[in-house]
Amino acid sequence: MPSEITLLHSSTEALAASEDAVHLLEQKERLQRAVILKDPSLVLDTSKAFLESVFKTILQDREGANQIPANFGQLFRAVRTSSPMSADEGVADYLHKMASSIVHNVGELRNRYGAASHGSDGYHDCPVQMNDVHMVVQFVDGLAGFVLKKHRDSNDPEIAARIHYFDYPEFNDYWDEQYDGYEMPFSSTDQMLVPASELLFKNDLRAYREALLQYRSSEEDDENESAEEGEA
Repeated sequence: MPSEITLLHSSTEALAASEDAVHLLEQKERLQRAVILKDPSLVLDTSKAFLESVFKTILQDREGANQIPANFGQLFRAVRTSSPMSADEGVADYLHKMASSIVHNVGELRNRYGAASHGSDGYHDCPVQMNDVHMVVQFVDGLAGFVLKKHRDSNDPEIAARIHYFDYPEFNDYWDEQYDGYEMPFSSTDQMLVPASELLFKNDLRAYREALLQYRSSEEDDENESAEEGEA
């Protein structure tokens, strides 16, 4: 499949700064390939698998869950509890209902018509058409992108079980302005500069987290002071 083809626009945007989430990116690519191959049953399999990977990633990031639910519906409910869909209770209720319907029906479709869910008679003809699964993919993409963005926007680095280097570009830029990076030689003529923020993240995650929290606290103090001066 040509790498420039992108069908899952919402989830692709949500994962734009997650180069290290290799398995999740691979799951997304498998779903795209299934669509391009025009294999409805495989699309249903990979749609469910992609959502499962999204949900498990969110739970590991937020809670470091050792016992992640195996049931697809329970897995989504755990994500809903860990990462609220809206600060407004009424809005959250509507969003929960819509998202739950997507999860339930994707699971049911995959169980009944997926390529790997069960064996069928040798002359079985899957009734699911490509036009049908295109709609499924759009729903899956929208839900995956939505929960990933909500998770990223609300994941507090002070209590998160796992944080990611590319989620904090402003802090990384700030740190790199303060400290020099490391020039890693590849040959006698070629070198690659490893930013100071990346070195800190990879070699002392605890120190990176503490520096990040101090930076965020300072930024909040500056914003509060500016607001007070504006009111004066």
